Amino acid sequence: MTDRSEGHNPLQLTSLRTKLQCQVLASGDPQYDVARRVWNGVIDRKPAVIVRPTSIADVMQAVRIARDHQLPVCVRGGGHSVAGKSVANDAMMIDLSLMTGVQVNARAQSAVVQGGAKWGEFDRECERHQLATTGGVISSTGVCGLTLGGGIGWLMGKHGLSCDNVVSADLVSADGSHMPVSASQNEDLFWAIRGGGGNFGIVTALEFRLHALKSVHGGLLLYPRSSAVDLLRRYRDVTHVAPDELTAYAALMIGHGQPMVAIAMCDSGSRSGGANVSSQFYLTEAPAADLTGEKKYTDVQSMLDFTAPAGLHYYFKCPFLRELTDEAIRAIVEYGESLPTEQTQVVLEHMHGAASRVPATETAFGLRRTHYSINIMPAWSDPSLAEKCIAWARGFASMLEGFGASDAYVNYLGDEGPSAVRASYGANYERLAELKKKYDPDNFFHFNQNIAPAP
Repeated sequence: MTDRSEGHNPLQLTSLRTKLQCQVLASGDPQYDVARRVWNGVIDRKPAVIVRPTSIADVMQAVRIARDHQLPVCVRGGGHSVAGKSVANDAMMIDLSLMTGVQVNARAQSAVVQGGAKWGEFDRECERHQLATTGGVISSTGVCGLTLGGGIGWLMGKHGLSCDNVVSADLVSADGSHMPVSASQNEDLFWAIRGGGGNFGIVTALEFRLHALKSVHGGLLLYPRSSAVDLLRRYRDVTHVAPDELTAYAALMIGHGQPMVAIAMCDSGSRSGGANVSSQFYLTEAPAADLTGEKKYTDVQSMLDFTAPAGLHYYFKCPFLRELTDEAIRAIVEYGESLPTEQTQVVLEHMHGAASRVPATETAFGLRRTHYSINIMPAWSDPSLAEKCIAWARGFASMLEGFGASDAYVNYLGDEGPSAVRASYGANYERLAELKKKYDPDNFFHFNQNIAPAP
């Protein structure tokens, strides 16, 4: 392997397989095309070689070999990012999807999870002990990828973001070394990985703080689209004074061919407090469907999976609004009348509570405030619709700028470029750039929402 194409050379591939002692795939191997595919069907990239480690030693060796042969590296955890940063042409793809172990310590209320696990796997193991931590809203999302970028989820109001619940991590650095990371070991790196994405190394395991959770109240509330303005106003009013235990999303969507407006909710408080969670969102007319009630946390965590099937083509624009004014609500509903496909959604996400109260400089994730993310998410299966869907999303985001829309959550970024990455970190960006210079000065890990090393 002396150049980027040599991963396809049978002689070099045999040598690589001998050195790595784990599964190594290249073009022509039966599993290669499946392994290179990620959640977003738009992404169609072909790595020179796919390495599938089963241990941290495999990851360390893969990084060292890639460095020796000047082969760029991309890293796949859950493979769920809309930008598809986990797969790159002509690179070594280090695919952690075989590393899915979850070990729960019920007495200590903690869990260690490997870098390729998804939230569905993690949540099921924790639920056996009536424990949980914040972890997204789609169960097929990768644990580490979501957490490294911050980790919004159903429990964020009560327990903070996923990254706020990280206790320690195992990380493979840019020179192939193992680095333990915690509040007492490599403390500056511990700060950086809680929101700084995959810029500082390959996280092969995370240890989380868990919280007692027997059940939750929540589910879906559906109304016809004609109720959208009224329901979004009600959503704004409820979330404005919501207790930490209540997290709710609102969505413009199409269900069974009918334009709908929906509320998805989760109340992790007391049984008496959560029992009436859906009634707060009732309008004068009855909902088309009320699918709420007491549920297992894993049921709430997976109830929106149908909205994000793997393989569809996706494009995201997700600006933030500090306030949902009546004018902004009307504009969102009006623009949402022209969803370009039946799979397209507009989702309003309320960040609040404990997640918003952490000081902005305490972790790399610096967007610590109460706000609404307006997630504009066109999805399509016919490639000829791409231009129409992307133009619609960009036009929507541009319109929202008139209402003060700004920055974005790094996990939702596509390929908006360095200025968008910088904006997503705010005042923390300069410190992150200095740490990038310290731990990855030649930007070895650059297939990510990249933070360039400081000059």
